[in-house]
Amino acid sequence: MENLLSVVERFLNLSDEKLEELTEKNQQLRLQEEKERKNA
Repeated sequence: MENLLSVVERFLNLSDEKLEELTEKNQQLRLQEEKERKNA
């Protein structure tokens, strides 16, 4: 049972990291899009 909890905990931590990473990429893409619109 403890092993299962450990796996779930690890998965959640990795999910959080991935979510932060995707949020950051999304923000960068939005800024890039905004710049391209202003230059167009």
